[in-house]
Amino acid sequence: MKNHASQRTYSARWPRATAFALALVPVACGGGRQAAWESTPTRPSRPPTEQEQNARQTLLAEAEAAWNDRLQEPRIREAIDKWRRATEMDPSDWETLARLSRAYYFLADGHLSFDESKVEETKQTFELGIQAAERSLVALSPDFAERMRAGARIEEAISVLDARAIPALYWRSTNMGKWALLEGFATVLAHKDEVRAIMARILEMDANFFYAAAHRYFGALYARLPAFAGGDLERSRQHFEASLRAFPNYFPTRVLYAEYYAVKSQNRALFTEQLQYVINGDVNAMPEVVPENTVEQRRARALLARADELFE
Repeated sequence: MKNHASQRTYSARWPRATAFALALVPVACGGGRQAAWESTPTRPSRPPTEQEQNARQTLLAEAEAAWNDRLQEPRIREAIDKWRRATEMDPSDWETLARLSRAYYFLADGHLSFDESKVEETKQTFELGIQAAERSLVALSPDFAERMRAGARIEEAISVLDARAIPALYWRSTNMGKWALLEGFATVLAHKDEVRAIMARILEMDANFFYAAAHRYFGALYARLPAFAGGDLERSRQHFEASLRAFPNYFPTRVLYAEYYAVKSQNRALFTEQLQYVINGDVNAMPEVVPENTVEQRRARALLARADELFE
């Protein structure tokens, strides 16, 4: 797959295919960052006053309103700032911490990643997303936090988590994969089973979470891996199709199906079909993810423009 530096996107310098492959190889707690469970408090230092409680509720309401306008970069930044302040006031709020992790991811992937001049900020934003998700897991489960502080591998420690942990686990994994790539190969370790184990756990607990995210993940995984490492195009197709059957109008699945499976199998007709579906699709078909689908239309156009280089 050719790489054209003239494309002014971070994915042009680091192709998304490479990004995904690296996402399979998680980053250690070291390598330039400290995991949140090493130092994160999970309870306020003192009970909040009534005034502080009211102020926090106002922050949460304002953050939600800003999040709804997340296609506008100033508004997603506003949502992040208000959710961050709210979780500093109450570090036990694991649900808002998970939402904060998703917000960091959207800022980095949906806005910053398209600007090559903002690579460092993109990397830092993904890292903040990792930290927020880890803080969520710590706040949710003291048992999990204790195991991680004792040196357990996360793929083993997640056995104590229930379905409430799915959002934090998912957004930690997605932020980490992108952060690892931008940080450099020195921070990527040969523990490639971590993210795969987390996604398998998510699939087991809730196959439909975030528009069949685990199926979407495994579809990309089996397409990207070489055969000797477990790659399997038929399994890839099955997972992508399972995701699309459940949520046919969630555009990121179709873009990944085209980018990974169609390119790997050299199925140009499928590649074009999936991307044209996204480009011509109605972003309002799923009102809750209009911003995500809008971003994917932009990606689909860029990917379709590269068809001649991707197919023999």
